[in-house]
Amino acid sequence: MQNRFGEGAIILYHNADEPAVREEHADLIERIERQGLLYPVTVIDGEPVYDGAVSYPTILRAVQRKLEAAAS
Repeated sequence: MQNRFGEGAIILYHNADEPAVREEHADLIERIERQGLLYPVTVIDGEPVYDGAVSYPTILRAVQRKLEAAAS
């Protein structure tokens, strides 16, 4: 990510099984579970965008689109 987007994008990994993570991100985790999404869930700017698997090319394209939209 950093090679491609520099400081424009940061990857954070949160294990939703950890009590501290569940507490800190309770609203988002509740939303993910209410929607029936499957872990792992990719979230970009607080919005769940992909669930059930990690596809790096798909995530890179989504981040690129988000950065382009923000620059417009």
